[in-house]
Amino acid sequence: MRMTRLADAPDYDRDGFVAAPMLEGTQSNVRVIRLGPGQSLPPHTHATSDLMIYVVEGTGVLDVDGATVEFAAGSLAYFRGDEELRLANASTTGLTALAFLAPPFPPSSS
Repeated sequence: MRMTRLADAPDYDRDGFVAAPMLEGTQSNVRVIRLGPGQSLPPHTHATSDLMIYVVEGTGVLDVDGATVEFAAGSLAYFRGDEELRLANASTTGLTALAFLAPPFPPSSS
């Protein structure tokens, strides 16, 4: 077994978003995403990896297929790997989310 705590993950970075590994498995991985006020992830996909994003704290918006959806603490979203998404923080406080990916993304080079 491996365990980690959100408190041990990288904190917010005023110069840019944080998207850092938290746990790596053979079939999946988890990344922490931290967006300060006004920060966003660029539009992107995850190839063949399914993605589930869970908001731990804060409020943001998801831009998906030309639509904008509010995404707040306690919300969970699912994306196929080929679906483009963009996550943005338009609030005045930080947004922390956990991104669960299976199979792992980015793919391992081993």
